Amino acid sequence: RVKRIDTINKERNYKTMATEILPFYGIFYNNSKIKDYASVLTQPYDKITPEMQQEYYKRHPYNLVRITKGKDLKADNHNYNKYTRAGVYFNEWQKRKILVQDKKRAVYAYYQEYQPPGANKDETKIRKGVIALMRLKDFGRGGVHPHEKTLLKPKQDRLNLMHQVGGSTGQIFMLYSDPKLIINSALDNITDRRKPDVDLIDDYGVVNKLWKITEPKIIRHIQNTIRGKEVFIADGHHRYETAINYRDEMRALGLKCIGNESYENRMMTFINMDDKGLTILPTHRLIFGLKNFSFDSLLKKLKPYFWSNEYPWVSQGEEKFSRADLLEDIKMTGATAHTFGLAVAGIKKYYMFTLKNDKIMDKIVTDTHSPIWKRLDVTILHSFILEKILSITKEQVEQEEKVNYIRSFDEAIDNIRRGKYQMAFLLNPTKIEEVKKVSLQGERMPQKSTDFYPKLLSGIVISKINHVK
Repeated sequence: RVKRIDTINKERNYKTMATEILPFYGIFYNNSKIKDYASVLTQPYDKITPEMQQEYYKRHPYNLVRITKGKDLKADNHNYNKYTRAGVYFNEWQKRKILVQDKKRAVYAYYQEYQPPGANKDETKIRKGVIALMRLKDFGRGGVHPHEKTLLKPKQDRLNLMHQVGGSTGQIFMLYSDPKLIINSALDNITDRRKPDVDLIDDYGVVNKLWKITEPKIIRHIQNTIRGKEVFIADGHHRYETAINYRDEMRALGLKCIGNESYENRMMTFINMDDKGLTILPTHRLIFGLKNFSFDSLLKKLKPYFWSNEYPWVSQGEEKFSRADLLEDIKMTGATAHTFGLAVAGIKKYYMFTLKNDKIMDKIVTDTHSPIWKRLDVTILHSFILEKILSITKEQVEQEEKVNYIRSFDEAIDNIRRGKYQMAFLLNPTKIEEVKKVSLQGERMPQKSTDFYPKLLSGIVISKINHVK
């Protein structure tokens, strides 16, 4: 009897830990009415700048931006605003058959062919994912690991949208480990034999293709393979926590759902972290608003702990060579050490700083964080340089009061040369092994620690919750 009880407890614990993914009735733009998917799909909401938003509005009257990131209007109030308009658009477009729902439940192979920014022209990668619903699980209860901090404002924004739309137009980017590439092989067997159901090139030149997979045997094979694996949130921390909050609200109201299309589940894209198609880009830090800033004082405080390399220039031609040398050295040195570049407004010289001894971080970060967290490049920058040396508080960083973020190395330096910011810290990308280790420790990296490229398009497939009172 004791063995029987122990077996039952293990089975219950496994069900709690297991990652459960499910097929669903996907909603798509009707290809008989929308001939060019690139005219209606968008980048994720949090990557849409005001300029991009304006362009999307102009591009097509049924562009998804009207739902996923609508404009604020002067006449907006509690009963009429961008969220209520999103709900109206979503319902009206379904009535008009602009958006149509599949008649069969499916999971969806989603491939993105791209050139990593800064790579050689002949270097092409293919990132392979599978889109499905996943049973939501609270953090700390097994199976789902975040790695970045979240902020209240974006979560409230997405929750307001969920209340009106009752579905998901954007993806949550999930990573899992599958060194044998079992799921990718199953997807390849489909994609090699069929034409894609969705095929477009986005604004960044990325080829996006999607295939519907309805065969029960293949779906079960994918489900069984991923069931025993832990998953890690790559992009979409705010969306995941929003889905949890929405689920809890619906539970409290006692609402029920039909089938897999439930508030208990959320649409996600699952991508293998062991696949060579994965790319993480660095996110550089732009610093502004520091009062009485002294570059000489900063150098004096850095030199006891960092080796420094200098890249001086006078003419425009020399600047290009110094910039290229800096980027190359950051990449090469960063393979085995903790290093970052620095560009300062008004200074005709670039710098690279390399930490002399990473044990210093044990003294700088005295809380219970793990050694791997303390030795992340972004931790060294934030906890040591921004907080201890420049006196930029965690709260200021979170509210982006003194720090802005930018993906492009060249754009970061150009901003400094134009005097738009006081200085730029230039980083290497966080390694996928670091993401995994920190996540398994139950820790969160500083915000903007990772930038997975390319982004998953919003609207390539949409899920809708079937509420029943």
